[in-house]
Amino acid sequence: MALLKEEIHDFASRVQQMVNKHFREQFPNLTPPTILIKFGRKYAKIIKEQKGPRGAGQRSVYGFVDAHTGDIYKAATWKAPAKHIRGSIFADDGGMSSCTPYGIVYLI
Repeated sequence: MALLKEEIHDFASRVQQMVNKHFREQFPNLTPPTILIKFGRKYAKIIKEQKGPRGAGQRSVYGFVDAHTGDIYKAATWKAPAKHIRGSIFADDGGMSSCTPYGIVYLI
């Protein structure tokens, strides 16, 4: 389980790098959101937190990662993932093909 947590942290770090790059290129005057992780019993919730001008922040769910298998899910609600797997953190690209700067991809 400790190894999987480390892989989930690595995935979140890659997502943060992608978001930072996107904001640097597209919105250079804005501060990119921060990617956070909250571990639950079954899923790790990946949270995107955007700080406002007065310090207050907005949070939204970026996606979920199954804490036992590494499968990546799009968020259905704040508390639950959508039904279908969108990728894996163990894929050759580290799961990045299932990500955009705004969240996990829709099913094709």
